Formats: sequence, structure tokens, C-alpha cells
Amino acid sequence: MTAVCHTNRFWRHPAAALVFLGIIILVSGCGPGLPKDLKNKAKAVPDTIETYGTRVEKNKERYKALAGSQQFKAFEIYASREDWPGYFTQAEAALARAKTLFDKELAPLVKQNRPEGAPKVRQQMDRIQMILADAQKLSALPVQRYSLIKESMENAHTLAQQAAADAKAVSRIKDRLQTDTLAKTLADFPDLAPDINARFAPVAALAQQSAVHLNTAAGEYERHTAGSGADYAAFADSVAALAADHDRAKTLETAFKKETRELYTSYTKILKDMKETYFVTVKRESWNENSDYYDPRHAVFERQVSPETYGMLTAEDLDTIAAITPGFTGSRLSTSISDSIWKELAVNPTAQWPGRGHNAASFWVEDAKEVYHHKYILETNGETKETDWEQVDENVYFANLEYLGMAILSKPYGVFEKDRITEAAPPGMAYVGNPRYGKWQEDSSGDRFWSWYGKYAFFSSLFFFPPSYYSYNSWHGWNSSYRNRQPYFGKTSDGFQKYGTSGTVVKKSPTFQNTNFAKSGGFKSQTASVRGAGSGLRGGGPKSKGK
Repeated sequence: MTAVCHTNRFWRHPAAALVFLGIIILVSGCGPGLPKDLKNKAKAVPDTIETYGTRVEKNKERYKALAGSQQFKAFEIYASREDWPGYFTQAEAALARAKTLFDKELAPLVKQNRPEGAPKVRQQMDRIQMILADAQKLSALPVQRYSLIKESMENAHTLAQQAAADAKAVSRIKDRLQTDTLAKTLADFPDLAPDINARFAPVAALAQQSAVHLNTAAGEYERHTAGSGADYAAFADSVAALAADHDRAKTLETAFKKETRELYTSYTKILKDMKETYFVTVKRESWNENSDYYDPRHAVFERQVSPETYGMLTAEDLDTIAAITPGFTGSRLSTSISDSIWKELAVNPTAQWPGRGHNAASFWVEDAKEVYHHKYILETNGETKETDWEQVDENVYFANLEYLGMAILSKPYGVFEKDRITEAAPPGMAYVGNPRYGKWQEDSSGDRFWSWYGKYAFFSSLFFFPPSYYSYNSWHGWNSSYRNRQPYFGKTSDGFQKYGTSGTVVKKSPTFQNTNFAKSGGFKSQTASVRGAGSGLRGGGPKSKGK
């Protein structure tokens, strides 16, 4: 969709013009400096650094108090091995980096105070915030490790049971997938065994990893029960790892089932029809020509128009399209566009008239937009349906302008979703060669053609009846050189384009001759679109109206 609007009407009123100019200056980056709110936040960064420094110091004091207590004796081995005090050194180094970044990078940008520097200011502020968050996290780790290990000492039995349950759940997920989903999918799609096994591999690897974690947890729990010096840090970490393994296994199970289900579904999306619709918004400003007091009133009228009218009304040299002027015998309407265009607009000149003595008005095109639609034929597992009109982005519309009557998206049976075909091709071509959909046969001349099974025969009668079929040579050319590489339009025996908007098949097909695209002259001239014509309105508009 393209939308445009007038601005020149501001220039008649000095106050409005100044406000508008100020907005333009601000938006264009030519203003006085950085946005005030951003500048204030940037200047407050040193205070933020100080706040995080205080948090780090509090965590450090808390750890010191804990380390000086009698109960900490049992944890000294872990504190030494993992270098818990070193976390504070790292946190203080991070705070120093944040301060350096402010002094050398952010502060100079704030001092320069240039509006174009705003993105860099935000970037540096984000970097500093990440560093500060890391500093706080590092300073909290010693006490967190102490608490985790302490819990493993006090609740070893419960945690050992939890670890065993998590490991068992991971193993069950792997076995269930292996004996059911994996086995069935491999049996149904033996040619895809490498891809299927590759998708199952993370599950198998996770099960092996979980077995290692369980072995560690079980070993340390056994030492705990025997009172022979368990490594409670290793025990706690293994318990936590098994809980994470369980969550990961459930995620992998869902993903594997979803991906394997994709193989059992096929679909095709065929571009059935296209249309462009055009809208203009006519704005009217009315006033009292006999009054010294300027008190305008406005009314708007949105109208759908033909492409030709749209092009005329969005021309760069078009100012006002109509005016009401007062006279001795009453007000008179005059138009600067043809009577046929004014009639098509069907604007009642005095509709929503404000009264209060207003006797003059100007009409102009305030806004214009182009709206684009597609219709599709959707085929899923042999069942077809036609969609209603669907609005599409203008880039999507023009990107597919050459693909009328073609499959713009296909996913055959036995193909993963990520490998679906996104390059335009003749409908059903992606299914040819797959024995699920049909088989190769020979005609009386010995030439091979693809014969569809039952419900997939739709593809042979989409364009014509009696049906037409894809030859082996046509399919082989597409499959070897075009499949998911580039659009395939094919060629007739005379060397003309066969498929797509400019192809002979669509142009001769009764089905597609009855489309909106065909009836609106799309086949005659695909260059006749007035795409972006409304851009002529930008900066245009009435140059003299009102008092």
C-alpha cells in the first residue's frame, strides 16, 4: 500500500508553517542536539555505575561475613577450588570497563550534542548496561554457589531421587522416539535416512550426556551416604544438569515429532488472480469569503477510482480539482478536472457543509493509496479450495506479478518444511516423479508423460479440459536445472514462454481468461500499473485557498 499526503496548505498560515517547519527540522536531524530525554539518561550513567558499584560492594561484604563464619569451614575447599573471591575481582574489573566506556566513548558523544549521534549514544548506553549487569551477576555468584552446595548437603537424598527421575525421563523420551516415531519414519522414507537420523542425533546425544550426569550424581550420593567425603559441588551441578537435560529432552521430542510429521503432508499454493485497487481522499476546505475572520472547516471524501483516474488525480502538476466561488446570484462550482472524473468521484460539493455563512471552498486530493490483492488455489494432500481476495504487501504483489497460474509455494510428500519449493513453477510440477501422486506412462509415439492418480488429476485440468500432462523432458529440465533455484516458465515448441502471466497456457486458458486480472486488461499491458503514482502528491497541494 502506498499512502501520501499534502503539506503545502500549511504555508498559508505563518504559525502553522513555523510549527511544521520545526517538526521537519527535528525529524531530519538538523535540530539543536540530542533528544532531551536521551541526553538526560546518558548524563545519569555515572550515577548508574555508582549504583551497581554499591550492589557489588554489598555482595562482597555479605560474602566476607559468610566466609568469616564457623559454618563456612566446610565450604572452604569449594571456595578455593572455584576461586570465589576471584568473582569480585572480575566484577570490579567490569565496573572499571563501564566507567572507561563512559569516559572515552559516551561522554564525548554527549558533549558533541549532535542529533545524528543519538543512535551511537543509545548503543554505548546499551553496552554499558550489559557490562553492569554482568558485574552484578558475577558478584552474586559466590553466595549463590554457597547456597547451592549447602542445599545439596542438607537435601542430598531428595536431590538424588530427583536426579534419577530426570535421567529416567530423558531415557524414556529417547526410547519412545526411537522405537515409535524414528522407526516408522525411517520405514516410510528410507531414502531420507541420513536427514532423519541427523534430526534424531541430538536426542541420542542428550541421553548419553544425561547418563554421564547421573553417574556423577549417583557416585557422589553414594559417598555422601557412606560418609566418605562427597564432592557436593559436583553433586549439585549434576543434579542441576539433569533437570536441564529433562527440559531439553522434552523440547527436542516436540521438535522431532513436528519435523517428521512434515514429511506426511503436501501442499501447493497457486496464484489464481491479482488485482490492484486505487483510492483517493478528496478534502474540502470551506470558509466565508465575506468575513474578515478566517474560520475554515474541512470535510473528507474517500473514493475508489479507476487506474486511469488515479493517475490523473495524483499528477504532480495538479493543484485544486474544484472550487466553490460566491457571486451575486449565489455560489458556483467549477472544476479543473474533466467532467467524467468529477462524476466518477461522486462527491456532493455541499455534503457536510458547515453553514454559518460559508460560501466558498476548495477541493483537492489530500491522500492516495494503492491496495493490492491476491486470490489463491490451495491444495493440501489432494484437497483443493479457492481463497477469497487477500490483501498483500505491494512488494509481494509486484514480486509475483509474472507468476499468475503458477505454484508460488510447494511442499511435496516426503520433503521437510525447510526444503519446500519457493521458486515459482507450473502447478504440480513439484509432485511429478513422486510415486505417491502418479506414474510415468507412454503415449502412442513413445513419449513419456506424467499420469496423475485420482484426486491429484486436478493439476492436469487446471488450465484446460480435456486435460494436459507434463512431459518427461519438461519435468526433467525443471528438476535438474530450476528446482528451488529459479522460476521455471517452460517453452512451447515454437520457443514462446509457456507458463506464468506472459505464458501461452494462462493466456489461452478459459479459467484464467475469466479472472479479474484478465478482465481488467492485465494480459494486454503489465506495465500499465500506476504503482507509486501517488508520490506526485508529496509536497504538492493547493497553493491558494481560503482568505
